[in-house]
Amino acid sequence: MPRELLDNTTRLIPGGGVSPLVRILRKLAEKGYSGSLSVELFLPEFQQADPYEVARRIREKAEGVMRQARVI
Repeated sequence: MPRELLDNTTRLIPGGGVSPLVRILRKLAEKGYSGSLSVELFLPEFQQADPYEVARRIREKAEGVMRQARVI
């Protein structure tokens, strides 16, 4: 997707999009980063859903990406 078409409505749960998250996480680990990571999603479907279910889905997917990157 062209960069100029990206906006908050195109953000997906980590691992569901096109960003090379595994590579990014590995590079952060190589550089010694050990701080927090956060996920920001602004899709109406997430804003209207049960927040605990949304958090569970995000955590499940994010942990999968972090396992692939071998950072957890």
